[in-house]
Order: sequence, then C-alpha cells, then structure tokens
Amino acid sequence: MSTFETDYKVDHLFLLIGENPLPNYVAAKTLLAEGGKPYLIFTEHTQKPAKRLKEALDLSDKEMVSLDNNESNAGEIKKRIRAKIKEIQDNPDNTNKKQFGLNYTGGTKAMAVHAYQSLLQPRVEDPNYKLNPEPRFSYLDSRQLKMLIDQPTNPIPLNIPKEPLDFSLEKLFKLHGFTLSKPPKTNVTLRELVEALVNHKSEWQIWCSKVLRLEARKKIELGEVKNANNAVEKIFELGDWKSADELRKSSLPIHELPEEITEILKQNELLDDNGCFSIQELEQARLIPEPSKDKKKKYPKEICKWLEGVWLEDFVLQKLTDIQEQEKEEINNNVKKEEERLIDELGMSFNFPEKEKEELGHFEFDVAFLRGYQLFALSCTTDSDPGLSKLKLFEAYRRARQMGGDEARVALVCCYDKPEKIKKGFMSQIPDDKVNVFGSGDLANLSEKLKNWIQEVDN
Repeated sequence: MSTFETDYKVDHLFLLIGENPLPNYVAAKTLLAEGGKPYLIFTEHTQKPAKRLKEALDLSDKEMVSLDNNESNAGEIKKRIRAKIKEIQDNPDNTNKKQFGLNYTGGTKAMAVHAYQSLLQPRVEDPNYKLNPEPRFSYLDSRQLKMLIDQPTNPIPLNIPKEPLDFSLEKLFKLHGFTLSKPPKTNVTLRELVEALVNHKSEWQIWCSKVLRLEARKKIELGEVKNANNAVEKIFELGDWKSADELRKSSLPIHELPEEITEILKQNELLDDNGCFSIQELEQARLIPEPSKDKKKKYPKEICKWLEGVWLEDFVLQKLTDIQEQEKEEINNNVKKEEERLIDELGMSFNFPEKEKEELGHFEFDVAFLRGYQLFALSCTTDSDPGLSKLKLFEAYRRARQMGGDEARVALVCCYDKPEKIKKGFMSQIPDDKVNVFGSGDLANLSEKLKNWIQEVDN
C-alpha cells in the first residue's frame, strides 16, 4: 500500500483553479480518500476551466465555490471558503469525514494565501477554533513531478501513482475544451515504405520536388522571359494541390527512385499500367487514413500531403511504438514494473470538429504520448529549412505548455543535418534545456535516441 493510500489523503479537498485545470485533476485523483469530495474555488476568469474540471470529476454545483471577480479580495475569499467549510461540517453525512485539505497549485498567489488562512482559522467569530485533524496542504511541483506535502520543516515529496489518475490524451484535450472527432491514430501507415523513405530521404525529397509537386500542384503563371536562345519561356510558381479528380488521373514516374522504394510500391500494387506511381491506386487501397469529412474531395490531397512529409510522423510513431513493445516485454519478464513505463498512451493525427478547429487554429504538434499525466509532444517536419523547423518547435512548445503545463516535454524531429543549430536558436529565446531536436543523423537510431531523452529529461 502506497504512502498516498495511508497517510496523506483527505475527505474534503479545496482546489484553487487556474487557467490550466490539469494540476487540479491530478490532485483530486491522488489526494482524495475513498468517498472524498473536491471543492473547486474559481473566479470569473477561470470559470471555463472550472466547468470542464467539474465535468471531468463528475461534480455537482455543491462542490463549486465561486469567488466571482474577487481573486484578490481577502475578505471575500476567506468568507466564501469558511462558509463552505461550515456547510460541509454541518452535513450529517460527513460526521466521520473530518480531514480537510488544500492543494494550492492553481489560482493566484492571493487566493493561495487567503485560502490557506481560511483552513487554519475557519471561524472568524472564534479565533481559537481549529480543524481537527489539522488540515493538510499540498502543491504539485512541476520540476520534480511530485506532490509536495507541507510539513513544519521541509515538504515531503511523493511520487504520483499512475493507476488512480485514469488519464488519457482524450481527457487531456477535454480538460482544455477540445473533443476529438475520432480516436488518435496508433497504427503506422505503410511501415516498410516509411522505413525505406528514411533510408533514402534525400532521393525521396528530390523526387517530391521534381515529380510530386510539379505533377500534383497547380501552376500559377507569373510572366514570361526570353532565354539565351531568344525563345519565350513562361515562369510559374507552385500553388495548392490540384483538384481531387486531377490528382486521381496523375501518373508519377518513379524510375529515379531507389529500388528499395519502387519494390515496396510494386508489392503494395500502387503502380498503374505504365509502371508509374498512382494516387488513385493508393486511394483505393485505403492505406492512408481518410479525412473525416468530404472524403471524395479531400482524400487525394491528404495522400499527397502524406507523401510530401506526413510520413515522418508515422516513422516517429513507429519508433515510439517500438519502445512500448520493448517495455511490454520487460514487464512480462519482470525486468521492469508497470509503474515504470516510459510511455503509457501514444497517438498521432489529432482530429477535431470544424467548430473547434477554428478556435484551435493549426494544431502545432504531430505525435504525442503520456507518461502518467505528463505530456510529451513531438513536432515533425521533412523541411530542411532551419528557420521553418525552429518555428515549428516554438509553436509545439507553446501549445504543449498550454495543455500539459510546465511538466510538458517537447521535441522536434526533422531532416536538417545540424539539429544543434535549431536547438541553440530556440534556447537563445527560451532557455529550457529539456527541449530536444533530432535531425537527419538521428533518424537511423531514433528509437534509442528518443528512449534516452525520455529517461534523462527529468533526471
């Protein structure tokens, strides 16, 4: 039986709600005794995250303590918390439930100070009255990834047990007001082809530039010039993908591709009668995930996006899946405990309803996994431009911290050959040494590189 189960659980847990409800969720799931209740203390500013947490924890209005716009008003904060304490004590159902607690991870500093004082002195009319047993105070430390239990001297750091959390990527999104339109993708698309593309990434990128983009994208005429022979040549720039019907008719030559790639395309029957790569054949094979809406119109374009670069996300997914499988074997052989898993849940391709997409904008990380409640987010790009790669890393970092808090860990997987340059540029603006960048030289051994990063990032 863990220390959490014996010494530090409470019957009534007050939670200060901040913009990110995740720490409150963790506290409620780990600090409450059986039959215990959390009480959400929130302001007008944090009403939405409080409501989402209420739904996640299946609470009623009785467990909600609104401060309205009084997040800095000492008198109102103490008055409302003391009133809730008395209401709890007066309830005959709580006769044998007397242990109160406060987790002050969220909320403002003023809320933390005055809530703390409210539990130490719950009755303003009787300064000598104290809660018995004494209230327990706690804080979720994002640096140590531990729950700190206040003591007269140094706080006691406790590990967060995974099992009681009952947590998932879907619940993480819901805590932030987003609903997945379908479960995250967990199966790797065309695994053999993805491995071959990594082995021959330079040749594949050249083929994408010389064949895929030229054949599958619209050409926008910019003007005309005369060449050295005085002949008129038109200048074009490449636009969006062509229409679905045009893409289905595309026949993409593959004679310049390495044999390893062409053989895989043949084995999967993805070539047309002329021996060229066929988007229509790939569409009919349904090997690449279909869009949730307007399949006939959007699917060929999704296929082109996958060929152009989304395949790298599948490669990263596969390497993380390899780590999962290795861990499963170690657990079955009693080499590792279930609680020591590096990856608990894993997924990619996070799809949201259209209305939520407008609010989210572009979703900035491609592959994500959970270790307990801790979010790991990976952004992937085949673009060799270090500026664009660094921008993707910044965007992924912002979104991951927004959703996973300070505990979130972020990495970029790219095809640039000097990843340390991207990391240095990032660190010059955000000095977070837990962020990592994996470049083209890391791809051959990416599974081991990712595993080492996950193990070392919080040690």
